[in-house]
Amino acid sequence: MTDLMLRNESDRTRAIGYLHGLDLAKPKKLAIVDQDRNGEQNKVLHKLLTQVAAQVEWHGQKLSVVVWKRLCTAAWLREDGHSPMLVPALDGHGIDMIFEHTSKLSVKQCASLITWVEAFGSQNGVKWSAQDVWGGRY
Repeated sequence: MTDLMLRNESDRTRAIGYLHGLDLAKPKKLAIVDQDRNGEQNKVLHKLLTQVAAQVEWHGQKLSVVVWKRLCTAAWLREDGHSPMLVPALDGHGIDMIFEHTSKLSVKQCASLITWVEAFGSQNGVKWSAQDVWGGRY
């Protein structure tokens, strides 16, 4: 099996060269995996988080969409067996949590995070608006 990661024009040229070098008399199965989350997932995730932010108070506080995104991502990572790093803050005031940004998630990972946010919201009384989140396709 040959794995090719496309990150730049040089990688694309190498992949094209690989394809041109294949012997078509010996058919091969080619699988292309787009590992970055897509725009549709991004929209759904942010719409879900917007509804969580609008409807859920956490320990008596209303939190912004950005804060909910960070909290949900950190909790999802822990459930998925990963640990966000907790490190002393650079300015010496408190502790900062470092974790993978959602923009770096694969399609599969983002789908899992979306499912996690849906479950969390449902368990915390969010009344989902299908039209707002899924464009009425849910």
